[in-house]
Amino acid sequence: MQKIATNCYLINSNGHILLAMKKRGFGVGKWNGSGGKVQSGETPEITAVREVKEEIGVGVDPRDLVKIGEVSYRNPDPSWGMYVHIYIVRNWSGEPIETEEMKPQWFDPNEVLELPAWSDFKYLFPKIISQEKFKAEFVYTSDGNTVTSYVINDALSF
Repeated sequence: MQKIATNCYLINSNGHILLAMKKRGFGVGKWNGSGGKVQSGETPEITAVREVKEEIGVGVDPRDLVKIGEVSYRNPDPSWGMYVHIYIVRNWSGEPIETEEMKPQWFDPNEVLELPAWSDFKYLFPKIISQEKFKAEFVYTSDGNTVTSYVINDALSF
């Protein structure tokens, strides 16, 4: 059974994107958006707001979230599966701060694809930065490090 999770990307008025380096746990050493698993009783939107606050100290109004993607991840281990709701946000309160879990940093979009990140990020980033709605599926190797196959489709709505 797939776990439900979120991933949220802040984009500022200059078109820069905020990514955060994971400092511990799952995905350590990789740059990503802020996000995590949906907890019991939460909607994906509430999870995205909670995770952004916990991981980088920024307040987001759920009405400011723009859903741009849904991604299914799997590998040969059935317990590894994850279904992730992808959001961008252009309005927030506060300044991003480093926490025990994440170290945030603003990037020009042209710098992003050179960063250490999950293998699927290079395929999804163009959709994220252009805010094109999409649905995708990625299959990873059993060690979770390499994409073996993927499909990305445009989505009109969710």
